[in-house]
Amino acid sequence: MSFVVDTPYVPAFVRNEFLYNQQSGVGDFTECTVFAFRAEPARVPMFSVMLANGAQWARIPIHALCSKPCPAMSLQIACWWDSFSRFCSAREMQFLRNHRVKALGRDGVQRPGVYLFSVFWADGGWSEIPDQSKDHHIIALDSGQWIAYPNNRLLWSDPSWIAGEVPKDWKSPADNYSVEALP
Repeated sequence: MSFVVDTPYVPAFVRNEFLYNQQSGVGDFTECTVFAFRAEPARVPMFSVMLANGAQWARIPIHALCSKPCPAMSLQIACWWDSFSRFCSAREMQFLRNHRVKALGRDGVQRPGVYLFSVFWADGGWSEIPDQSKDHHIIALDSGQWIAYPNNRLLWSDPSWIAGEVPKDWKSPADNYSVEALP
């Protein structure tokens, strides 16, 4: 694990204001391919991209990326948490490939989208506490905006077998299980 890891290659757009230090470019987009994830504690999930003109950019924040031109989304809605440590891995979980999902935002709004890939954290504070363990699932919303959401803010859809209501009283496991720690 490392603080810069390969991701699946995903075609996307970057909001041009992020290419001009927020001084111009608002409302314009540049085609890119996302190819890496950068993990820096206390900073939002960031990505490396290759622009269609051949320029390679690093440290592109999650709210700068979209699958199609779309209105900007606030960072507080696009991402629940900053990166947890410098140690992570990123991969597309085949079971979730192309799954439809509803993402529940801080504002209480459910937004539909499709799964892209996940970032898994290690060796960093909250990522090691059982009932606080957080993964970032990278989702392309139907609106176009990319988001990074945890398990407990996503409701997956698969018409071939997922049905019913999710119990509201579930609780995350709070124990660390270890056979060697038993008395």
